Amino acid sequence: MSMMGELTFFLGLQIKQMESGTFISQSKYCKEVLKKFGMDTAKEASTSMGTSFYLDKDESSIEVN
Repeated sequence: MSMMGELTFFLGLQIKQMESGTFISQSKYCKEVLKKFGMDTAKEASTSMGTSFYLDKDESSIEVN
């Protein structure tokens, strides 16, 4: 394995090895999907969400399968 060089891509995952750790991301895959559907030049939009709200389990509701 040492003769192959540093691992950068594996099974669609982008791998960056640094002294502080190994980082795995799918940024290249995401860019390819956006390009495939013509959204690579689309503008970003922020989604407003309250920062003071907490998500809790609703124990009084009916269970859903």
